[in-house]
Amino acid sequence: MRNIIITFLLTSVILALAGCNTQPKLNGFYQSEKDVNGYFIQISIQHNDKAFVEYISNREVDRETFEEIENGQYLMTSDHQEFTIDLNKDNTFHMTIKKLNDGNPIKMKNIGDVPVSFPTQFYDVEEYKELIGE
Repeated sequence: MRNIIITFLLTSVILALAGCNTQPKLNGFYQSEKDVNGYFIQISIQHNDKAFVEYISNREVDRETFEEIENGQYLMTSDHQEFTIDLNKDNTFHMTIKKLNDGNPIKMKNIGDVPVSFPTQFYDVEEYKELIGE
């Protein structure tokens, strides 16, 4: 009986540890942990559609598609830019927006599994779109 209990406990621990090491999928809504020079960066991901929308302080600045290159690595491509996301096991990643953070990485944290969108009734959207340009 004791051997059965020990085997059960060991199996449970192994399964629990294996579950902790699974790679999450890029999906839902990600936001910068803190403001970046007064701006918040957000990315909404539709995993099944392989589509993303990038926002800066709730203003849509880019949208297009992505593909998974390797397990946990994604290539984001649009008419304005191309960048790679290396998704960490804690469902965070770093990205760079040169005009906002002098090329320093911005930590993006998953806020939820549901993609979010914002109304486009801002008068200064073009000004924000310029931030992601070369």
